[in-house]
Amino acid sequence: MAKMTTDTEVTIESLLEQRSQYEEWILRLDTTGDKASPAVRQRVRGDYEARLESVMEQLRGRGAAIAEELERQHASQAELDRERRTAEEELAEAEVRHSVGEYSEDEWRQHSEQSKKGIEQLRSRLRAIGSEITRLTEIQALIAGTRATPAPAPPPPAPRAAPRSEVVEQASLVTHVADEPEPVQPPPPKSRQPEPAAAPVDEMAFLKSVSDDEPSRLASRRPNPEGSATTTTAAPRESSVPSATPAAGAGKAASGVAKTLKCGECGTLNRPTEWYCERCGAELAGV
Repeated sequence: MAKMTTDTEVTIESLLEQRSQYEEWILRLDTTGDKASPAVRQRVRGDYEARLESVMEQLRGRGAAIAEELERQHASQAELDRERRTAEEELAEAEVRHSVGEYSEDEWRQHSEQSKKGIEQLRSRLRAIGSEITRLTEIQALIAGTRATPAPAPPPPAPRAAPRSEVVEQASLVTHVADEPEPVQPPPPKSRQPEPAAAPVDEMAFLKSVSDDEPSRLASRRPNPEGSATTTTAAPRESSVPSATPAAGAGKAASGVAKTLKCGECGTLNRPTEWYCERCGAELAGV
């Protein structure tokens, strides 16, 4: 496969070196300071820029040859890559044949060494071609791109005026923080008023009423003085002993009740609340 001639390669390398040298001189020119007047530095800058432009024109004149060489390098890279893949597949196939017993150990060793050497050579050539493609691509980019002229060094900054002292009013700092309000305690629950207890039973009055009724009961059991037995059948009553609740005020209420109930046996007047006659003991309910 044809390549660029040696003279062309040497010319391109030389032009690239000159280009780098002129760009470096232009950058250093701005650091000369007060060694020359601005007019002298500008004249020297113009000379370097003119030489750099001449070098770039010569490189552009060889742009077509560089593009053609770059295309050839890409084609060579593709061809070598196909050869590498084929050699690797042949080595893998030989390994399979050796594993099934077709190749002996000596045959496999010899074939493996030769295949690996050839594959390594192909890889080395591919690396060299890759480096050449990178170099030609960079040259092509330099030729096609617009060179940016180095900008002159900026003038030294003017001395800054001393800043005026300004009075900055600051808000007065808060030195006291209002106390947080105390949490409001809920009112205590209202205590329930104890219910009035039931009036205590006057046990003495109850016992007195029972003791007062006892003689009457005994008298009713005694025979009639006239000898005639009482045949009157007493009506059934619920209880012979009054309940505790009404007995609480029985003693007080009895003294104020008029005796209007007349005994049928002896004619004695009794209180309406009495069950037996106070005199003869006859049962008033049956009279």
